[in-house]
Amino acid sequence: MKTKISLVLLGLGLVSASAYAGTIETTPMPVSNDIDVTAPDQTGMWSFGATAVLMQPTNKAFNYADTVNVIGASGSGTTPSVINGSDTHNSVDEGYDWWFGADVTYAFPGNGRDVTLAYEGLHGTDTDSTAAPGFGAAGGTIKGMVSDFTGLPYTNAEGKTDTQYDAGDLVFGQKLDVGSRVRLHPFVGVRYAHLDVTDTGSYYGEVPVFGNGGSTGGGNGPSAESSTLENQFDGVGPRLGSDLQVNLGQGFSVRGRLGLSALIGSQRITNTAVITVPATNNGGNTFNAGGVINAENNTDSQTRVIPEIDGRLGLNYTYAFNSGMALGIEAGWQATNYFNVVSDQYPVNLGITGIGGGNGGGGGGGGGIGAASAIGNQHYDATSNFGLQGPYARLQLDVS
Repeated sequence: MKTKISLVLLGLGLVSASAYAGTIETTPMPVSNDIDVTAPDQTGMWSFGATAVLMQPTNKAFNYADTVNVIGASGSGTTPSVINGSDTHNSVDEGYDWWFGADVTYAFPGNGRDVTLAYEGLHGTDTDSTAAPGFGAAGGTIKGMVSDFTGLPYTNAEGKTDTQYDAGDLVFGQKLDVGSRVRLHPFVGVRYAHLDVTDTGSYYGEVPVFGNGGSTGGGNGPSAESSTLENQFDGVGPRLGSDLQVNLGQGFSVRGRLGLSALIGSQRITNTAVITVPATNNGGNTFNAGGVINAENNTDSQTRVIPEIDGRLGLNYTYAFNSGMALGIEAGWQATNYFNVVSDQYPVNLGITGIGGGNGGGGGGGGGIGAASAIGNQHYDATSNFGLQGPYARLQLDVS
């Protein structure tokens, strides 16, 4: 028996894994000429779901090194600092990684109500590397490769992006049958999410720091650098949405989900750099003495409100073994997006006033490669989204 709610369907666009727990149905609903919304009677039932996902992050690519033309004033003591001409960005393009999801649902006896505890996430690492096309100087122009963190020159560079994303949901839902073939499952609850995206640039290979007139009297640059930018966010907040099931007959159905969350939590950004200078470095530049330069910039934990939207669409086949047990197999596509949660990369503030003496000051080199204009320009006010998308495959076992 079903309880009639007598609602007229005006618009249905809401599209989770728990929508279908609590009933085992492989045949179409009875045909009716009325478009009624009813809450189905159900027996108490447990549902256990496991999902394999092949997901790709869709956030902004990490630029770790640039191949540039640095143009300075030939024959003068000023530090070359104007960058123009051909500028090639070397980026870490994130690919697809396997991960998993899991959920458990209890359907209460009665009129279609249930509660679901669910987990989803992605942990992955992506890398890229490049080498300088060759350094040279002529007429005050230097061609080479520089770190996107500090602007310092090197012959080789490697970039790496580590992504750690975990989310958990606790939601309460209500099944609603619309007409003869459509089942909705609106839900409301809470979501917790943890996000940690770490971009690391590793650089090595000494490069001459060119001084006046393109000479190499400025000594050599650093021999190695390791710089990181880490974005962390932990938040919790309300979640709502709906699942959709359209029965096709013979156990097949189209299933979808649309979910929305607003997460309130703390965001922290850590920007570090470790620069190694060879002890044999000559000339009158900033790095003359050799050694290691350590720099770290931490933002205080800031409270943020991060909107989130997610959805999935797939084809499901459910086989009923008997009146108390059924197994569902589903495959499709899903996507998740968190808005304005990742801060963009900016150089580390090392407190260096010049490389190669700066403005002809102190020592034989005069001006250097001109990274001083980039160093010290440290801020984190620009943000971008973090997203995931890709195919999924799912199994669900219903047991009463």
